[in-house]
Amino acid sequence: MRSSLSIRIAILSLPLLLAACGDGADKPDPRSDRDPAISGALSDPLMTDPDLASQNEGGAVLSGGGPASGEVPRPKQGPEEVAAARAAAEALLGGKVAPAPAPSATLPESRLAGAFTPQAMADALALAPSACKQKLSYGFGWAGALPAELAPYPRGHTRVAAGSDAAGCRQRAVSYLTPLPVSEVIDFHFARAAKLGAERRREGADEVVAGSKGGQRFAIHARAAEGGFTQVDVVTAGF
Repeated sequence: MRSSLSIRIAILSLPLLLAACGDGADKPDPRSDRDPAISGALSDPLMTDPDLASQNEGGAVLSGGGPASGEVPRPKQGPEEVAAARAAAEALLGGKVAPAPAPSATLPESRLAGAFTPQAMADALALAPSACKQKLSYGFGWAGALPAELAPYPRGHTRVAAGSDAAGCRQRAVSYLTPLPVSEVIDFHFARAAKLGAERRREGADEVVAGSKGGQRFAIHARAAEGGFTQVDVVTAGF
């Protein structure tokens, strides 16, 4: 009796089971329509662990692009890259870059010694009013917000950038790398910033171009870095 009842229940349930299977076959997997970029972002580990910071590709557009991977692209260098950057600099200036004048002043130590972040750079140089301390927000887009006269050497690789457009506290602090030697970087920045009241000086191991015009102030520090690069720190206020 029980066996017969079980068979009847199974037969009556069969259409329902087949309908359920049919519905599943007709409906596409909602994940199949998902944007691949969104899928990758959702499956990536959350960026709360500082050890995963290298997966942030925010600076890729400012460093000549690179593969869509979790690695921070290495700055380009070599004779061809140097030649291309140098040609771009000459194109901006309309010819060969003139040598900058000799330093007009020398300090025994750079004010940026030990300043490893944009906020520390801005605080050390104190170009903005003291009330503007701790006002910077981070993002590679701030490198593109530098005044044209103070923009990085062509094809430079932005390492970190920060800035603020708060009233009375307009600031930029950008650090970038270039394969060009320190002397050529200083020549370029001095030529570009000449109309902003640029002066040349030396602070410790840093070669510096700095100046002010009205309420606008800036300082550009360049020094030799590991791997044959030149590191350049640009800090502005009032622009």
